[in-house]
Amino acid sequence: MSFQKFMPISFMSPAIAVGAFVMYQHHVPVAILSQNIACLIFMSFISLILFTQKINILEGNLRNFILPACMILLMVTLVSQGMEGVHRWISIGFIKLNIAMIVLPIILIELWHVLNTKGFQSGWVIASVVMLMLFLQPDASQLTGFALPMMVMLCLQVNHKAIKCSIIAVFTLFIALSWVFLDNLPPVAYVEGILTMAADVGLPWLILGILSLTAFPMPFLLFPPKNREILSRCIGFYYVIIMLSALFGNFPVPLMGYGLSPVIGIYISLIWYVGSRNAKNVI
Repeated sequence: MSFQKFMPISFMSPAIAVGAFVMYQHHVPVAILSQNIACLIFMSFISLILFTQKINILEGNLRNFILPACMILLMVTLVSQGMEGVHRWISIGFIKLNIAMIVLPIILIELWHVLNTKGFQSGWVIASVVMLMLFLQPDASQLTGFALPMMVMLCLQVNHKAIKCSIIAVFTLFIALSWVFLDNLPPVAYVEGILTMAADVGLPWLILGILSLTAFPMPFLLFPPKNREILSRCIGFYYVIIMLSALFGNFPVPLMGYGLSPVIGIYISLIWYVGSRNAKNVI
């Protein structure tokens, strides 16, 4: 467990460090480029407390409240003040949090639990509501990242071919429409364009940035917790999709680009991963 305590910061630090260096080379204010680092340190402090006290934040008595809380946060984005018709954020003072990037991995975890305890119908309904909210934000990257692994999870719960085809058809339609109706927000260089900035600094930094971005999904994909292999790989699949989405649209590059939300979301996912490797509960 000693190494596992430091697994989240070990897998996340390279991309954040490369991103901070690239931003510094492009004269991005220190007040901006240091926020990802500060968030990583804060989340590391929280995780060490949780690991030391052997607290799993996604298990126990509070579990019944986690999924409703995540759903409410997504709903709040739709009624909060947006930006040019885009509603993805909740503001806390001067900080804007992209809620989907924080809660979607948690929702995937909790929907896996729902599917295994309450059945397919409940999971299908909740997943459809989540997709609708992501479509209304709108956020093609997060919708695609959620829909594809969720499609896998749902299809594994049913044997009827017609139902599987219906799931695939509905989810594919949502994904296609989300990419047709993309938002018109201009990209921010140190958020969506961080890889281009890395290339401007030098090819070695672009390569180092790409390699560092591939690091944090690897535990989920290659070394999943026992009895939770499917869920773990679905979470890794989600992160791979949102990184690839940044190549095809103006979407944030997690960890390397500026943004506290992916730092929080990925850290929570890795805390779940470490906790699951030591848990006896298989759901």
